[in-house]
Amino acid sequence: MNMFQVRVRRPRMPSALERAGPIAAALAVALVLVPAASSGTYADPAGDSGGAGDVTGVTVMGDKVNGQVVFRISGTNLASGETNPLFLAIDSDSNPLTGDLTDHGTDYWFGVDLGGYWFGRWDGSRWVSAPYSTVRITGNTSQIMISVNRSELGNTSAFNFVASTLAFGSASGYDAAPNDGAFNYSYEYNGPDIVSVDVRTAPSGGPKAGKKFVVTPTGLKLPPDGRTSSAAPTPESYSCTAKLGARTLVGRATGGCAFSIPKKKARGKRLTVVLTVNYQGATKSVPMTFKVA
Repeated sequence: MNMFQVRVRRPRMPSALERAGPIAAALAVALVLVPAASSGTYADPAGDSGGAGDVTGVTVMGDKVNGQVVFRISGTNLASGETNPLFLAIDSDSNPLTGDLTDHGTDYWFGVDLGGYWFGRWDGSRWVSAPYSTVRITGNTSQIMISVNRSELGNTSAFNFVASTLAFGSASGYDAAPNDGAFNYSYEYNGPDIVSVDVRTAPSGGPKAGKKFVVTPTGLKLPPDGRTSSAAPTPESYSCTAKLGARTLVGRATGGCAFSIPKKKARGKRLTVVLTVNYQGATKSVPMTFKVA
């Protein structure tokens, strides 16, 4: 396996055309790892990169106490040479309308190859070298870890990011994870910030005595990410709990989100359903209250 090792170089500022070329940087301080028990997990399809490195997944682990965040980028043929670099673009305010507007609002940018790395920031009009005292990059061509403190990412608490590759020469190709827009990560949730959940109920008018009542999540609202598709992402899994007054109801079907409403002594009572959705390592619980008709 081809091992990746950061080599000290004199930092330099690449032009816009050079940003995908050889990367300059300096060796940084020790890597601060955070526990892997809770992390954002982001998948990308395999085999869609042509001759470039193929990103198949990213795991992000953040420590909201000391602010260190670790990106573990997995795939094949990653950063295998100066003509096949790996990039990590970070939109530190989760707003594609600020930062470098030609790059979906990117505010900070890593470029990595086998010879080293470059860490830059958008100063409002151009890319300049960024402070890198907390940066450490290690790994090999199947997995690269980039560690940086949020103090060097504008003290962000949540951000969007894209991991990508680009190959030059005879083995040309490109891969971006995700394929559309950007991933989101929040230190608070150790995964994407799920702002809200769209829900469909059956019957649509709410629960009725003696009838089945079903709750189904249909989409998640995340911070703006520059995606071109209007389709909302859906949960990877979900589950429900419910109470009719003080009585616990047993749910069935997917996630236990289908409930049989008693025929007797149910009309006019309050039904409380808590829907919990899971997406890219993050979890959000949404309480909903209905009046039984």
